[in-house]
Amino acid sequence: MDPEAPGECLCGDPAEFVVETYWFSGRHSRDPVCERHVAEVVAAITKKQARRDGG
Repeated sequence: MDPEAPGECLCGDPAEFVVETYWFSGRHSRDPVCERHVAEVVAAITKKQARRDGG
């Protein structure tokens, strides 16, 4: 569990993790997610970054 995790996941459950992403545009995001959705969020971010890499 991440002690810095803010309130809740987008699904409404308490957030247990914060997924930090550094985007190509220089933007940085910190997304609070619950344990149930962490794998789904990481997979979606990885897929989006791969598309930008031409994959």
